[in-house]
Amino acid sequence: MTNSETTIPSSPKSANPSLDAKHLEEAFAIFYAESQKLEAQQSALQEKIDQLSDELHKSNQRLGILVNAIPAGVILLENNIVLLHNPAVLHFLPTLSAGQSFQIPGEWEASIAPGEYLISNSATPGSKPQMTVQVIRIDDGIRSFIQIQDITANIALHQETQRENRLTAMGKMAAGIAHQFRTPLATALLYSSHLCDDDLAPDTSKEFAQRLRKQLLDLEKLSQEMLRFISNRPSKTALSSVQQIIDEAQASIQALFESKDVKLIVQCSIPSSVMLLVEPKSIPNAIVAILENALSVSKPKDKVLLQATIDSKKLLITIEDQGPGIASTIIDSLFEPFSTTSANGTGLGLSIAKNTIEAHRGTIAVKNSMHGAIFKITLPITSE
Repeated sequence: MTNSETTIPSSPKSANPSLDAKHLEEAFAIFYAESQKLEAQQSALQEKIDQLSDELHKSNQRLGILVNAIPAGVILLENNIVLLHNPAVLHFLPTLSAGQSFQIPGEWEASIAPGEYLISNSATPGSKPQMTVQVIRIDDGIRSFIQIQDITANIALHQETQRENRLTAMGKMAAGIAHQFRTPLATALLYSSHLCDDDLAPDTSKEFAQRLRKQLLDLEKLSQEMLRFISNRPSKTALSSVQQIIDEAQASIQALFESKDVKLIVQCSIPSSVMLLVEPKSIPNAIVAILENALSVSKPKDKVLLQATIDSKKLLITIEDQGPGIASTIIDSLFEPFSTTSANGTGLGLSIAKNTIEAHRGTIAVKNSMHGAIFKITLPITSE
């Protein structure tokens, strides 16, 4: 072999070929055994997947049956696009279909409480709303669940219950009404009989006429308050800002506070965008009734604090005075008709305020504090 040739080494040969073959057989045996185990695991896994798929299919069928049986409308959204819905929702949204974007129809009129809408009779434009629906939306990431329910019957039952309660209260009020009317009526009759006296001096006649007029005005005020007490759900509602409502109540009673030398402190820093759907005059009047009660127990130089805040999408109004507090004998019946310790009051102001607040789906409560009494009002916020 010349120097230019390259020597290629030969492959090493096993010293024991039979031993290598044995190792190779063992390796193949292990590989085969592991392959069998893997195939068995895959088979078990596939069986489990098939079982779970079958259970999921059956579960979806049961869920579909359940959802379709729900009387309320149910919609499932993804990125606000309708994925599926049950047949009941077509009662409220007859043109709804999968794949379209969801939104509240423009012809639905917002009701007093958030999530409630009034649906008018489309067959008769301008007719009175015939249905009240409640829309509940739950968002979970890109998916949303919407429930639409007809609560017309529930509201009618609630209103009828309130009406029956008021009629029951009116029955209990019969003796109080007679007492409330008797004194001013008897006084009016007395003055009117004096006016029939031909020998009555002109000055005296004028004085009696003025007194008669005052008694008749008191009777007229009492009758109007009784009608307001019996009245039911607000008839004409409008969007009003919280600040507007507070300002109107303050303007109505500020002069009375000044005349008695009692300071009315109002703290309201709620944005003007926070709105309530209320009867324009009724809520300010209810607040005024509570402020009048606070004023009646206040002494000169006392302070009455009115605070307005937002708590869990509800308006919270607190009115705190520095009076003697509510007597334990009357605090439980304070909002009942003719419940008053004032000689000049009718005892209907707080009852009317309570009816007004509850008619707007709100609440009113009172408790004693270390320095007087605290009235607390809550009302649902319609928009923000």
